[in-house]
Amino acid sequence: MNQKLEKYLLKVIRGHKQGFVAKVVLLICTLLANIYYLGIKIRSKFYDWGIKRSEELPCTVISVGNITVGGTGKTPVTQLLARKFKERGLRVAILNRGYKADFEDEIGLVSDGEKIFMTPEEAGDEAFMMAQSLPEVPVIIGSDRVITGRYAYEKFDTDILLLDDGFQHWPLARDVDVVVVDATNPFANGRLIPRGTLREPLSSLERADIFFLTKVDQVSRGKINDICAKLNDHNPMALIFETAHSPTYLRTLGENVDLDSELDLTGKRVMAVSGIGNPQSFEQTLRDLGADLVDQFRFQDHHKYQDEEVIDIFSKAVEQNVELIVTTEKDAVSMSPELVDKIKGQAIDFKVLGITVDVLTEEVRFEKLLSKMEGEGWKARE
Repeated sequence: MNQKLEKYLLKVIRGHKQGFVAKVVLLICTLLANIYYLGIKIRSKFYDWGIKRSEELPCTVISVGNITVGGTGKTPVTQLLARKFKERGLRVAILNRGYKADFEDEIGLVSDGEKIFMTPEEAGDEAFMMAQSLPEVPVIIGSDRVITGRYAYEKFDTDILLLDDGFQHWPLARDVDVVVVDATNPFANGRLIPRGTLREPLSSLERADIFFLTKVDQVSRGKINDICAKLNDHNPMALIFETAHSPTYLRTLGENVDLDSELDLTGKRVMAVSGIGNPQSFEQTLRDLGADLVDQFRFQDHHKYQDEEVIDIFSKAVEQNVELIVTTEKDAVSMSPELVDKIKGQAIDFKVLGITVDVLTEEVRFEKLLSKMEGEGWKARE
């Protein structure tokens, strides 16, 4: 979707645009949302009645997904689970759809756990980022996760397959459904796309085994309690784990990670640049690090950066006496090597903020969860 059109639609559905045209757009979106809802119900009935069936694989399949469009933190949660299972000596592989990837075959081997075989353009930004950050975990892309899952199991003899963004992917059966909920925007406006940003009705939360409530450090305890109460209303049996997105390093674009890098941005005039689902959360993290956030560039999720955009960014940064430009790892992946070289030659430092997910729920309970998840036929019930 065109970036300007997407921004306009978001303003309309959030009530920030008024007038006759906005009302017509809302009416059309409502009609389309009703058709979309009908499609969801028909698909659900096909599986309920056995007209369509989910295929099972001979290893544990764990889906990590969400019910809203945009950045809830499902990819960092997938990375967290992959690391934890690797630490336990298990063979893990990640199945990713390969959104906006140039690769169009059924099976794309991004990484075999030792070597990366694709570029960011071929693999898509999220799949490449996971391959880069998880050097011992194979990452496979493809729209049909039954095919890629079977391939991963046969090639790597996997104990666990992590299905990234898999809550709506019914053809592949899973042992565990993890649903990631963003505490800063848990249920959007409660309406289905395109009238809202829900991918499924809230009633679909009843399918979840576990909820990971992300970014709880950016909201009040009262709001967290309200979200948990609503999740319990829809699914009283599911486990809830609270997490926070924690900054771990600030590296120069085009250079390697230094885990001892200075994370204190107190008093620095900073410009935020991002093309992610929830830019507000990224910007709040910069403020939490002490940054004086003087401006921000927000692009469409999965945006691929162009030369003229970077020229505009630096031009605005110079005008506003910016000391530091900061972006995300996901955005850094979306910048070509040639563009990175041009950026490195500029007078203002261009940094990349690294983020990890920290589980705030007591460690013993989380380790117990991991033990149950790796078991055959696991069901997340205490």
